[in-house]
Amino acid sequence: MRFERFLVEGFGPLAGFDAVFEPRRLNLIIGPNESGKSSFAAAICATLFGFSSHEEEQRARPWSKAPHRATLILEAAAHRYRMRRDFTTHEVHVERLAPKGDVAESTLFQGTANPRGRGPELEQYETLLRSWFGFVDARLFRESCFVHENALATKISPELRHLISGAVEADYQEIQNALMERLEALTREHPDPRKQKRADRSIEKRMANLELLRGRLARSEYVLRELKSNFAERSSAEARVSDLKGDMAAKEQLISNLETLIRLRDEQRKSLKRGMAIGEELTRARRARGRLQEIDRRVADSFAYLANAPEEVESDLLRLEILRTQRARHQKTNESERKRLEESNPPSVVLVIVVGLGIGAAFGFLGFAAFKSAAAAIASGVIGAVAGMGSMRLFGRNAERGRALSEAKVRVTEENTRNLKQEIEGIEIRVNPYFQGRPVEAVTADIKQLRELENERREHAAVIHSLPVPERLEAESHEIDETVNGLRAKEKFLVGQTPFLTPFKDDPMGAAEASDRLRREVNGIKTKIEAEQESLDRLMRRVGGANTDAENLEGLEEAIAAEEEALRREERQRDALLLAIETLNESVLDYQKEHVARLAQIAGRTLSKLTRGRYSAVALDADLNPTVSMDGKRDLPVEALSQGARDAFYFCLRAALAQELAAREPLPLVLDDATAHFDEERRGALLECLEGLAGDLQIIFLTHDRRVLNQIREAHVLKIGSESSASDSDRKIQVRP
Repeated sequence: MRFERFLVEGFGPLAGFDAVFEPRRLNLIIGPNESGKSSFAAAICATLFGFSSHEEEQRARPWSKAPHRATLILEAAAHRYRMRRDFTTHEVHVERLAPKGDVAESTLFQGTANPRGRGPELEQYETLLRSWFGFVDARLFRESCFVHENALATKISPELRHLISGAVEADYQEIQNALMERLEALTREHPDPRKQKRADRSIEKRMANLELLRGRLARSEYVLRELKSNFAERSSAEARVSDLKGDMAAKEQLISNLETLIRLRDEQRKSLKRGMAIGEELTRARRARGRLQEIDRRVADSFAYLANAPEEVESDLLRLEILRTQRARHQKTNESERKRLEESNPPSVVLVIVVGLGIGAAFGFLGFAAFKSAAAAIASGVIGAVAGMGSMRLFGRNAERGRALSEAKVRVTEENTRNLKQEIEGIEIRVNPYFQGRPVEAVTADIKQLRELENERREHAAVIHSLPVPERLEAESHEIDETVNGLRAKEKFLVGQTPFLTPFKDDPMGAAEASDRLRREVNGIKTKIEAEQESLDRLMRRVGGANTDAENLEGLEEAIAAEEEALRREERQRDALLLAIETLNESVLDYQKEHVARLAQIAGRTLSKLTRGRYSAVALDADLNPTVSMDGKRDLPVEALSQGARDAFYFCLRAALAQELAAREPLPLVLDDATAHFDEERRGALLECLEGLAGDLQIIFLTHDRRVLNQIREAHVLKIGSESSASDSDRKIQVRP
């Protein structure tokens, strides 16, 4: 894989930076501090793999208002690709380009590829990354081919070792997974004790089942022995229980028969009661029907003449009776008012003077008695005489007004009497033709009597309507008689079948007492049965458990033999799988040791060249923990070296990793300020090594140190953070003496 071009539209301090790389020359990017070199390196990683955390995404926001996007053109597996990533939306667009130019032949992917998410689009993009790099995690890119901000130190993770080992380890992993799946299906044991399963598998289940079968076999043998020795006791107990159950069943049958007898008696009583009610209803219906016939006959005989009269005659008769009553009342009022008129006469003048003088004399006497003076007596007498004559005059006026009122009432009553007489005569003229010479009073009495008979008829008709038809009542009475006869026949049959019921045939109280007595006896028998059953259960528990019979011994022995054979077969399979897994692990370890030795050899040669032979060799153990050899001293840990020596070692290790990974697909080696802790001599040796690697791997070297320009022979130089052109691919630099 080689990068052709990388355009950063906006990423941190970078905005609109376009870099064109050389495929087989050292690509040197030089710029001062804070010019965006580390942001450029981080943009390459973020464009390919996305942001692994939200904080990393926030730090990469453009400082200006430039779009947060980047475009990378690369070559991989003999094809050219162009991928665009929008860091804001995580939208990725990957196209396959023509062998030359920027014309897109097809679109390989377009969608959201956020490594912090999940979904089919992300899986599709990761498949594409895996075809280019062999991995989809930016961490592996940082551990192998990408050095960010002078972080040369790295550790070979199991995933990176898997990539170094190549396809053979992948095949091994599939084989090992298949073997482990078969092993886990057989047993919960695991070659690694830390991964031992908790749940039982086939072998453990078979062992448990085998123990269970053996226990059942032993228990069955014990049960058979105990059953044979206790058969007589068990038979006696079962016989007692059977007798008690028979006695209880007989008594329960008697209770049932008694209840049936009581029920039959109750049904007979209800039926007879209903029969009596039907008889009463039938009598009422017949009596009401007879009365209706009698009323109809009487109406036909006595009041037939009223049938020809129109309906208005009855209202006229009622009106006539009311008018006669009013006329009699007016005549009576007239007579009383005439009598009052005769009796009410006003007082005469002589009477008024006499009464006035009498009252005046009385007042004069009272005045003289009070004041002892003739003047007072005369004044009082005058006042009394005036008052008496005034009172008599007032009384006379009231008498005159009463007489006038009585005369008016007499005139009104006479006028009303004349009007009522005229109306009465008119009514009599209208109704007389229908009465056949009968007096009005007699006709009125007949109408009242007719109305009473009609009301009585309606009452009897309502009674008849509320009761069933007599024929229906007679049919129901017949059905009740048949039901009672049937119940009596059942009762007779029941008593004949059970002579015990004979005394209780006509004694319901005795039957109820007998039923209660039998129930108490049944409860006592149940108690005895429970005691006997408990005794029998204890006996059964002694011989192998309650209600437990011995199993078929031959069947159990056959099942045990089959289970033992299956267990032996699965144990042989387990042993074979464990042996196969162990053999496969040993083979893979040997294979990895070969790659580890070659990786250590390559790193050792490069380290010796960088350090002018000071560190002669590098060693890696099975877990890829590194040690170095120096001046006859072997197995020095890397942590014991100086910072510059450690950086030199890790650069050599990364270069060796890049060469090992190149066997599958050459990956670009991106170095950001990798010479920060190198002196001038070691920096020159490192640049010389990079120029040598540039023929096989694409090298992108970012630095702020312009002294490197004096230590390289030929490079593709790109400037960042200056106004000069970013492309200077034809420049050749000579090494100073």
